[in-house]
Amino acid sequence: MKIKNKQSLSITNKLAMTTQIQLAIKLLQLNSLDLQKEIDEQIISNPFLEHENYIELSAISQEMSISTGNLEVKSVDQLNDIPVNQENLRDYLIWQLRLSSLTDKDRLIAYHIIDYINDDGYLTINAKDLFLMLNKNMEINFQEIFAVLHRVQTFDPIGVGANNLIECLEIQLNHFYKNHENYSITTNILNKVKNNPNANIVELDLLLNEINQHDESVSVMELIKSLNPKPGLMFVGNLDQHQIIPDIVVSKKEGKWVTELNPTINPKIKINKIYVDMITNIKNKEDKEYLKSNLQNAKFFLKALKNRNLTILQVAKLIFEEQREFLNQGEIGIKPLTLKDISKTINMHESTVSRCTNNKFVQTPRGVYEMKYFFSSELKTNLGESISSRAIKSLLENIIKKEDKLDPLSDLQISDSLSKNGIKVARRTISKYREMLSIPKANDRKIK
Repeated sequence: MKIKNKQSLSITNKLAMTTQIQLAIKLLQLNSLDLQKEIDEQIISNPFLEHENYIELSAISQEMSISTGNLEVKSVDQLNDIPVNQENLRDYLIWQLRLSSLTDKDRLIAYHIIDYINDDGYLTINAKDLFLMLNKNMEINFQEIFAVLHRVQTFDPIGVGANNLIECLEIQLNHFYKNHENYSITTNILNKVKNNPNANIVELDLLLNEINQHDESVSVMELIKSLNPKPGLMFVGNLDQHQIIPDIVVSKKEGKWVTELNPTINPKIKINKIYVDMITNIKNKEDKEYLKSNLQNAKFFLKALKNRNLTILQVAKLIFEEQREFLNQGEIGIKPLTLKDISKTINMHESTVSRCTNNKFVQTPRGVYEMKYFFSSELKTNLGESISSRAIKSLLENIIKKEDKLDPLSDLQISDSLSKNGIKVARRTISKYREMLSIPKANDRKIK
């Protein structure tokens, strides 16, 4: 068998992943915080890029450096009293305890109390068990325990060491709002809920019901909202915290819903004209090539940044054209929507739409949501119309919220209720959605 070498020519079209395309894809995937980091890195590495308000920022920083010259330096003793890098709530409470004027006996009681305070700031042991434990090693009475506990509850953060939500709110109310015009009304509401025999089971529901019975419900609610239900969380060192900055803002202007980019996350950057003018005066070939290359990269970056913003805005506008009823009615108004629906309308690939919505957030009058939240599957009603699975979940939450707590509805009863309203949903689907919403079964929801 003879093997012959043969040459042939053919013309084919291939999409090359150029540096510009890679940059465009990278910027499209970044969320607002990562985008800010990328912009800062580009400004540092590329001399042609700068903030438009660079001169203003420089002036402000000089003013700050001048004004700090008059600051009073703390003494070494004062600095030693400042808590540095407190790792958790317990360390912070112990530090305050050491600075307190408690006796050795009371301090020992306080140490035991602090050991039984969880990350939320609540006491996880009752007074009786604490008395039995301490009484083994010292002579003690309940009055001493309550006195020390009351002292610990005045430590920062205020409300720490409470036995339950109502007591936590009560401690903060007495500390911060003793002279508030709604103090008496709010205190009476908290006392009424605290004395309810079912208070430990459904504290929040009882609290909301009591508030709604008063004429000043709005102002009382605002007062309670200003209190911290979990004061200890601000000191939890291992808590995974991250900041969310919306990329898109939806608001109502002159009776119309307007979708626009968040101006605060898109700092205005420009080409530095001084460096552009330098190119013509530089004779060294290597230096000239370096400047030309950086100038070209700066232009590509600005173009890619502009395209990113326009693409995200275009996708967001289409989403809220479809989900206008969400803005008017809430979750119950969400319509079925898929990535494919958007990609067809704007003639983009689904992967591009996915990059535009992944890890991007939108601020609406109803709260801040991830843009992917507005995509959901559909279910058919008896009338042949489509309804979003998110709308079903919202209906499910509302039904359970309004049910009789003494005789809660089963999944089958909820399914039948929806069917009577033209929405046919199987019992197992109701169970699945209920579990996704972390809502317990009917027997577990029943107040006994």
